[in-house]
Amino acid sequence: MNTNTFFKWLALVTLCTGVVLAGFHFFIPPAQEHGMFAIASLVLFALVCTGLFFAGASAAKSKSRVAFINLVSGSVFGKMVLALGFLYLYKQVAKPGNEWFVGIFLLCYVVYTGFEIWFMTRLART
Repeated sequence: MNTNTFFKWLALVTLCTGVVLAGFHFFIPPAQEHGMFAIASLVLFALVCTGLFFAGASAAKSKSRVAFINLVSGSVFGKMVLALGFLYLYKQVAKPGNEWFVGIFLLCYVVYTGFEIWFMTRLART
């Protein structure tokens, strides 16, 4: 997978996820207080995917046969720690009035994890 293709798909995934989150914001009143958190979640996962794409492209070209597997294993753990830290930090700093932020975050997490699996599988084939 080349860089242009990755960024086109990343833009499409981000746009579609953003539309769903905008729907939450405009049509579900309890979700409105988490608008900035939703945007921050989109940005966070877009950045994580971008970093992982470049690291994966480099690992796929590596002479080490285990570099790509190590990257995938490390990224799963790292993303989980980052996700928990991000949720904890938001809860501590913003003191949200409801739990909608968890659903918003899980939507982003699941969508971008699916995208990550897709592009990492394509990178592995190279």
